[in-house]
Amino acid sequence: MLKTPLLLLAILFGLLTSYALLASDLEREKQINESVKKSILIGDVVTLEADGTEFLGLINDKKLDTLYGSVIILHGKGSNPNSPQLIQPLRSQLAELGWVTLSVQLPVASKYAPIKDSLALIKDSVGRIQASLRYMGENYKNTPCVLIAHSLGAMMATNFIAQQETLACDALTLISLPTIASDLPEAQSTELLEKITIPVLDIYGSQDLDSVLKTAPTRKLALMNNNIHNRQIEISGADHAFNGLDETLVRSIHNWLIHVFKNPQSTTIKGPST
Repeated sequence: MLKTPLLLLAILFGLLTSYALLASDLEREKQINESVKKSILIGDVVTLEADGTEFLGLINDKKLDTLYGSVIILHGKGSNPNSPQLIQPLRSQLAELGWVTLSVQLPVASKYAPIKDSLALIKDSVGRIQASLRYMGENYKNTPCVLIAHSLGAMMATNFIAQQETLACDALTLISLPTIASDLPEAQSTELLEKITIPVLDIYGSQDLDSVLKTAPTRKLALMNNNIHNRQIEISGADHAFNGLDETLVRSIHNWLIHVFKNPQSTTIKGPST
């Protein structure tokens, strides 16, 4: 009598395991990591761990004499921690302005996987975001901590911050946050925005994706009453990757952060503990 239920449980477990493997493509991530390591001209590689899996991060603090705070950067779908589009300019230019940056590799789906598989990675990103925050908190103490995320990474960041019962970081910047049809609760970005109480900057381009542009008014409404520092900025002429407008994007983020933290007094940087 017990064999049938046990068999069903075994089949269900196998299906769930197979789905998890399909959602996160570790072999593809390994290939991306090797490519990223070869492309690094600025900063250093660090190895972090979450949920028993190691993942790559790029830390940039070598040329900093003073430090305003720490910034964790989350890339979007099809991107990586050192992508020349948007991510590399963010991590390098923000460092030049006084923010130590950590750009991390997020879970990736297989190359031709449908969007639903990428959305399934939102939950998988939670451990990596937490590990990245822990790393920055341990190595760059007593300074503001900021999470900056683009596209799918912005959906991951929104879900993560909305679920936190205690303060995880001090500010959140969402770049081109899309709204994608899904039944997954963690993919309901606009609804999740309403739960976030830390300062949020919602920034996008006037030539962004329809999934970003059409919901801009709704996102603004969701943020209106949560924090006096919340802002929504549209950058004229910018597409989803902010091609040709990297400096404008970086300056907009930096100026907002300085405003939020009320011109924080910079401190001498100590660097990672060994």
